[in-house]
Parts: sequence; structure tokens; C-alpha cells
Amino acid sequence: MSHSFENVRLVIADNSPMVRSGLKAALYSFGFRNIVDTGQLVRLHDLLTQDSADLVISGSEVENTQVGYLIQEVRHHRLGSNPFLQAIILLSNADPIYVRKNIDSGADDLLLMPVAPEQLIARIEKLVNNRKPFIVTRDYIGPDRRNKPRPGESSAPTLPVPNPLKARVTGSVDSTRLMRQVQEAAQQLNRVKIERHAVQIEWLANHLAASIRDGSGDPAVLVTHSANLVATVNDTIKRAHGTPVESQESLLFEILMVAQRLDAAPTTVGFMEVEKLQTQARTLARQVAALSA
Repeated sequence: MSHSFENVRLVIADNSPMVRSGLKAALYSFGFRNIVDTGQLVRLHDLLTQDSADLVISGSEVENTQVGYLIQEVRHHRLGSNPFLQAIILLSNADPIYVRKNIDSGADDLLLMPVAPEQLIARIEKLVNNRKPFIVTRDYIGPDRRNKPRPGESSAPTLPVPNPLKARVTGSVDSTRLMRQVQEAAQQLNRVKIERHAVQIEWLANHLAASIRDGSGDPAVLVTHSANLVATVNDTIKRAHGTPVESQESLLFEILMVAQRLDAAPTTVGFMEVEKLQTQARTLARQVAALSA
């Protein structure tokens, strides 16, 4: 099977023109030809929105904005049409919190600058030949590199995803078929995301009910849980359109109304309403599981 980087749509983003020039020259020498480089956040955002990249290699910040945020938006299918483009983030330091934040973006790989061209191309080859499956949790979509689920989340199943980089490099899949693979995988990702949301909604409702019933909840935690519940239900409503879960829209809106009141003015919500919220969340989780079976 032929192996060429010529048809890969590569985007290089970094604040430094010198870094961009060096990366572009190095990758050109390895066969990349379709290369766009930018130091502008708006330009990078537009390229991602327009699905103009198979591979993004970027510094962790562009114009004082975390690139990981854009990658996260891509992974959650809120930016662009392909949540499966491949991304390598170039780190400026090895601080554990900084590294963890970039890992949580859903990027395929991280490299600490300065990086040798041979090291970079080795990582790219690894992405071509051995892309990790994705996992989907409440706030993470990306390569499966986690050891255990977070609180409130059961163990997440892995999801095989398309490999646009491999398709371009080997020519094994034409553009039309690749687009179809991406669309089908995106639909599956959306279904799994809805399932994870339903689990999270039930967990949040249970914890809010228990904390309010016992009067033992930390107010700051209650605020966080109620805000997370509002955000999760809202995203579920958006994702449910055009899926079997759309049949649960009225139930979702009932949950949302109580969640919004808990978030805005928790003292106005009686415990009976919170118990009803808990029951509704349990019903939603069961209905989503049945519809996904």
C-alpha cells in the first residue's frame, strides 16, 4: 500500500513565526505539501469550522487563548463537522496541571517543546498506524488514556473512530467514503454522549436530593451540581433532536425547569419537587437505555 503525506491537509498554529516556519520546513521535507500555518486564533477557528484539516499541530496557546478549548469544542461536535480530526499539541512546559488540562482537551498526542523533526514525524506515523479508540464521558471525548472513571461516571465503553490521517496517507479510503464514515461515527458518538448524559443527570439528581434532604450538602458543591445539571440537560436536549431520545423531550424540559430553579434560587424549590426531580431523572435514564438498546 502506498504511503504519502502529500494529500494530508495539515494546519500548523503557533504564536511564533520562527516555530511555524521551522515546523513547515521540516514537515515539507517528510512529504507534506498541503500545509497552512497561522498565528491567528480567528484563522485557526475558521479552519476548524470549515473542516479544512486532517491534522492540526499547534502550540498550546495562540493569541493568549488555550488551543485545547478549540480541540475540545471539535471533539464535542460543537465546532466544525469532523470531531475526529487528529491533533497534536506542543507544550511549552511540563507542569502537571498544565499537561492535564491539555490532555483533557481530547488531543491525540502531546509533545514538549522543543521537539526534533524525527520525534514529531514518529508521533505522526503512530497516529497513522495506531489511533486510539475514543471514550465518551460527561466532559471528555477523546483518546482512551484514562485508568478509572470519574465520580458519577461508570466505566465508559470505547468507541472506534475514523482515521482521516490514515485515509489520506494510504489512499485506502476516498473522500466520499471517508465523509460517510465520519458522519456515521459522529452519530454513534452522539448516541453514546446522550447515554452518558442520562447517567450523569440521574447521578446529579440523586446527589442534590440527598444533600437537600439531609441538610448536609456543601453550598458550593450544591451550586456546582445544579449548574452542571442545567448544562447537561440543555446539551441532551440539543443532541436529542433527530434521534429516538427526542421522544423524551417533554421529560427533559420538566427536569430542566426544576434544575434552573435550583441553580438560580435553591431555597424556592421544595423537597417534594426535588424528590420528583430524582424520580424523573431515574425514568429518563431508563428510557434512554431502552431506546439505545
